[in-house]
Amino acid sequence: DVEGRSRQELEGAAALAAVVSLQSPSRSNPGLAAAVAETHVEGIPGGDTSGAPGAGKSKSQARPQLCFPPGFRVLHVEDDVVLRRTLELRVLKKLGVPFDVAVNGAEAVRLILEEKREYALVLMDNQMPVLTGEKATRALRAGGFKGVIIGMTGDPHGCSERDEFEAAGLSLCVDKDTPGIHRVVQVLGSFALEEEPGAGRSSSPPEVPID
Repeated sequence: DVEGRSRQELEGAAALAAVVSLQSPSRSNPGLAAAVAETHVEGIPGGDTSGAPGAGKSKSQARPQLCFPPGFRVLHVEDDVVLRRTLELRVLKKLGVPFDVAVNGAEAVRLILEEKREYALVLMDNQMPVLTGEKATRALRAGGFKGVIIGMTGDPHGCSERDEFEAAGLSLCVDKDTPGIHRVVQVLGSFALEEEPGAGRSSSPPEVPID
């Protein structure tokens, strides 16, 4: 139902601000451990930052960003300007995620299949004009795109639109609510390097199977 979906998406926008506030002044060391501490998201490997360099900096000096492998980039596909900007400002930019934006599925297909831009991960809305997330995902998979596609939807479980979206080739489908945003942050963290470049061994981006 459209009214129920709109209500859930508005709740999701509010949840974004609560999930990733990133404002603890005592956990300000750049890197994975600090970002995890700031986002309070369980499931991303981290560590104790109490004695880390930079601990105790003021809030304005804190830089709780992740460090990603060279070439890592995310495509955020969302037509709702409020939800799009909220996710970008409260999650992607705060975590230091390199990203581009598409406002509908057709733009996403053009960027990836026609312009040959490379993305490790796509955050895909479903209900969009021109081309829905479901059709865009099918087109991307048919065109050979092997990266991770996370569906982000306000469609309730059990409705035909969500079922078709999940069956289109998504790696993962989450709701536009607090647990869903937590899951997105976890996946982003799993791509991050364990340490900054040149500081030591780093982890490789994970392979996320397509259901």
